[in-house]
Amino acid sequence: MSFSQGVSGLNAANSSLSSIGNNIANSQTVGFKSGRSEFADIYAGAKTGLGAQVTGVTQNFAGGALNNTGRNLDVAIDGGGFFRLTDGAQTLYSRNGEFQQTKDGNIANAQGALLTGYNVTNFNNPAAEPTVAAGGNPVPLVIPTERMNAKATTQASLETALDAGAEIKTGAFNADDADSYNWSTPNTVFDSLGNAHSVNLYFTKTAANSWSVNGEMALGEESNLPRTVDADATYNGFDPVAGGNGRYEFSDGDHNYTAYVSGASANPDGSFSGGQIRYVQQLPASTLSFNANGNLTEAGQQNKPDTLGASTVAYSLNAQNGSAPIDFSFDFGGSSQTAQEFSASTPQQNGYVSGDLTAINIGKDGMIRGSYSNGQAINVGQIALASFRNEQGLSPVGGNAWVETAESGQPGLGVAGTGQFGSLLGSTLEGSNVDLSQQLVEMIIAQRNYQANAQTIKTQDQVLQTAVNLR
Repeated sequence: MSFSQGVSGLNAANSSLSSIGNNIANSQTVGFKSGRSEFADIYAGAKTGLGAQVTGVTQNFAGGALNNTGRNLDVAIDGGGFFRLTDGAQTLYSRNGEFQQTKDGNIANAQGALLTGYNVTNFNNPAAEPTVAAGGNPVPLVIPTERMNAKATTQASLETALDAGAEIKTGAFNADDADSYNWSTPNTVFDSLGNAHSVNLYFTKTAANSWSVNGEMALGEESNLPRTVDADATYNGFDPVAGGNGRYEFSDGDHNYTAYVSGASANPDGSFSGGQIRYVQQLPASTLSFNANGNLTEAGQQNKPDTLGASTVAYSLNAQNGSAPIDFSFDFGGSSQTAQEFSASTPQQNGYVSGDLTAINIGKDGMIRGSYSNGQAINVGQIALASFRNEQGLSPVGGNAWVETAESGQPGLGVAGTGQFGSLLGSTLEGSNVDLSQQLVEMIIAQRNYQANAQTIKTQDQVLQTAVNLR
């Protein structure tokens, strides 16, 4: 027997106590994974061993308890995978989902490492819809901090219920004459500047199972047309200075308008001035055809090919306020004509005003969804996850993070909910997987081992002292 066995035993017990102490110290650390010291015996060509040696510290990557926090930038991985972050010098992998947004729109952890994933494209691009496409090498996530631009209406729809027993109208349509149509309903569209415009649709029964749809859009106060009668003003195609109060029709390109002049006063020279001018734009008439069962079979417009579908027509509006023309399709799909009261479902359209980012939320697939003050919600990014064939090969670098090594292999990349990756839970954090009760028991065992190895050294010392005293 020699002192080496006892000394190696002390070192082994000390290593075990160090691992246990580190586990206990991090029992409240989010995303922490416990570790344990592992040992092997030592032989050098002899039947009697030379003690124990520390072969390494193995980490337990089992999931920790999931705790709801109510904070929208807290996120936990429920299953396999690691968050992928970069600190500018190296790529880090972590299970700690305590994130915050930087002033530049990045998402970072407490140490300043940036979370990576896939960013939104075509944000505020009027020619394309914003999209988030996963794939390729993840980059630091950047949540758009700029204001969402207004969007002009490009699609609208209305499902109407028309009264089959309504009177057939034979006269010309006139929005000012309620007897010239059977029913009307309002709709809203938006121009490219975010101005809302009310479009009234007028339904007129022209024959059995056949209806005509006319429309008018009132031009708002923001329009650039003269609002009063003034000899110095320029009028497009009509002359209220000479004609005074009344109704005037005029055109601007392919758009037809009606101007209503009221309250103007006659001047001694026979001209008029003052008063108010109200403008509306006329929509081209459309026709709705129904079958004997009252179902819509066709929606069309005169001299326009039907390229949008059986129930869809096209409209173009110009609000005369500096915005781009509002070119949009209008779908009457689902409309019916039966013995019923006139009614309409809630109109739908895809335009909106500008808006500021008010909140972000993280979905199970890691998609980051931004909510805006204009009522819109869009995907603004997606979190990427990483996995390793040999997680034990990862090297811990502190700050709840690991880095890849030759032993871990290269990471596999993907998004939550695919392959071996778990789902993400927003407003949730994964706690430490340390079992305190187990650690306390193991600490007692390690303490006993340390004391026992110390006793072997003490006994060896007594034996050696006895040998020295043999004289």
